[in-house]
Amino acid sequence: MNPNKILEKATKLLINLYSNPNWKNELLSKAPPVLWFGNSKSNKPKIVTIGANPSRWEFLIRKQVNNINRTKANYEKAYLENKRFYQLPKEEYYESILNSKEIQNKIILSYDSYFKTNPYSWFGKNAIDPYNVEGVLRGMNASYYDNNFKRGACHMDLFPFATMTDYTKIKPIADRDILEKKETKEIFQEILEYLNPEMILVFGNSNFKYFSERFLNSQYKISGIPFKAEKGSCTIWKTNYLNRKLIGLSVNLGNPRGFDKEGLRELGKKLI
Repeated sequence: MNPNKILEKATKLLINLYSNPNWKNELLSKAPPVLWFGNSKSNKPKIVTIGANPSRWEFLIRKQVNNINRTKANYEKAYLENKRFYQLPKEEYYESILNSKEIQNKIILSYDSYFKTNPYSWFGKNAIDPYNVEGVLRGMNASYYDNNFKRGACHMDLFPFATMTDYTKIKPIADRDILEKKETKEIFQEILEYLNPEMILVFGNSNFKYFSERFLNSQYKISGIPFKAEKGSCTIWKTNYLNRKLIGLSVNLGNPRGFDKEGLRELGKKLI
């Protein structure tokens, strides 16, 4: 699967979405689609983690936005200087992505370089004893970062567009206008095939429910396995998807409430 072709397909969907009045104030004008996070070219066996959609904080300065009126005009003044992903320059628009292989290649390079530059703290730090998603990955002998672990890891989302508002607050229109579209499902599957993981980890109860209903022929009735550490508990679902091991977790690993670092590592060991 050619990543440039996937990016073009996602960009066309983004352009169409931006023409919808319900979305004009939700989409960041300088943020291209984010197809994945992490080194897609690693030769290590991969784990792909899956969330809902990219955070606006992948592109915006959080402190600055918190101190200004939350309108799109003000959001658009708060782009990160220490970029996490490629940002479209002032004179470029979504259509520029379709017209320039150079821009496409720069965007794709920014996906692969994400954990080498300025990754968002949501994923967890490259530390000896990390928290968040990285904490669970370490228990699986894996890492988002280029470390000496058996497995590498990348992240992707159910849909690849950063929004001004959290997905949970715009879920009805996001489901209707994005997640229910056949193009979204095609893009998701093409990204997954390109990344070619040995294991897929979907976290957050609503994310796994969505994934199951749309990709597993409504087999959300898979029996859940309770997990409990000294600090932290959740439900684990295990099955297969596209001949790959698929694991669902009821806990949001970007904000694993109730878990401490040791509990996250214990959970990771349980998933292997």
